[in-house]
Amino acid sequence: MKQIGIHAIVSIITYLLMIALSFRSLQGLRLEKFFRKGHTFEIQLFILFAAIALGYLVGQFLLALIDQSLAIRMLFS
Repeated sequence: MKQIGIHAIVSIITYLLMIALSFRSLQGLRLEKFFRKGHTFEIQLFILFAAIALGYLVGQFLLALIDQSLAIRMLFS
């Protein structure tokens, strides 16, 4: 049961970290070209949602990679 709690904490931290990194990297894009002039709220909202989606996908990948790496260890024991 303790192992499930540790996995949950690692998952939450991973997701939040990946969302923050995605948000930071998406801010470097020049998205003003794709939106109407003066619609800053829509641009900010798009960046937020895109960061959440991208952060979730990258987090899922990393967590799956970690889980599979731990499963390989069972092959040799």
